[in-house]
Amino acid sequence: MFFSLSTAALDTSAQESQAVTSEQGVDSKHILVSQAQRWVAESRQLQQSMVEVAPSDRRLMVPFCATEFTFNYPFATSQRTLRASCPESGWQIFLGINIYQPENALRYTSSFKAGHQLSSDDVELVSLSSSIAGLASDVRDIGSYSLSTAVRAGDLVMQRQLSISIEVYKLTRAVVAGGTISNDDIKVVTLPSSKASGNQILSLDQLNGARAARNLTADKILSSYDIKEKHQVLVTQLGIARGQAVTRANIAMQDYYGKLPQDSLQDYSSAERMQAIRNLPAGSLLRLSDLTPANIIRKGDNVQLVLRVGALEITVAMQALENARMDQRVLLLNPDSGEEIQAIAAGVGRARSLGTAAK
Repeated sequence: MFFSLSTAALDTSAQESQAVTSEQGVDSKHILVSQAQRWVAESRQLQQSMVEVAPSDRRLMVPFCATEFTFNYPFATSQRTLRASCPESGWQIFLGINIYQPENALRYTSSFKAGHQLSSDDVELVSLSSSIAGLASDVRDIGSYSLSTAVRAGDLVMQRQLSISIEVYKLTRAVVAGGTISNDDIKVVTLPSSKASGNQILSLDQLNGARAARNLTADKILSSYDIKEKHQVLVTQLGIARGQAVTRANIAMQDYYGKLPQDSLQDYSSAERMQAIRNLPAGSLLRLSDLTPANIIRKGDNVQLVLRVGALEITVAMQALENARMDQRVLLLNPDSGEEIQAIAAGVGRARSLGTAAK
């Protein structure tokens, strides 16, 4: 009977000791995890709730440590593993570290139909505990988008739901064919890029002063096919004969409506020192293809040649043996000596020697 009682007593004592050890292990594990979370959060300037700590072997019991555990990253190239040590006993363990960064996202404040132009009031910023691919998160850009699909209040804003908005122009009144359109006749509206065509992308400069290409109704979204754009172009005031120089006396700036040829001239400087290569009647649109650089020196012209002799400049009367354009080489004849000289055309009736710099 004594043996039996002693055996029972020993069994009971062993069970109680195992229970205490187990309870201490659970408490020690909680202490270890809490201290590890705090150490990682402080060293990396994070909130402690963002740090997840997991022992490398979850079955391992953590012994009681009378002092605080010490921590370090055992691998120089990674901060995903943490080594915890008990200074008193020398016991150590490797812990896995995960950092959870809350992700910013947007959600809709109301339900909206497809095509709705979004504004900052239509969304609000929320934080997510886990990452979701394809989310929109920048409220500053939301006003440049419209919806490509219908959405409900509370839905997260996804990039695939957004369509870039295009600014287009709508007529506020009807305009008859040939009528002039001004800025007062139009207003800006936005359309999803999927619903706006390329020819509807216009500017105020293109529309202001343009003429209607056909009868246009109020609320019409304008396109390049609906207007004849206003341009300022050079037009011949008088007929210009082939070979005749173009001057301000025979050309003028004039309004032109419609599509311009690519080589149309739109400023006086582009026609300077040019001459016609064909006969141009009065009222003709002046084009680069109609012109060629003018000869400022013609064969047989008297030319004043500037020669540099040391520090002096001497002007000699010469005769042109060929035509020349501005800054082009020209062969000149000295009538007194019969000497032929190569020079550079410098203006009407003027040339400079090859060694004389242009002024």
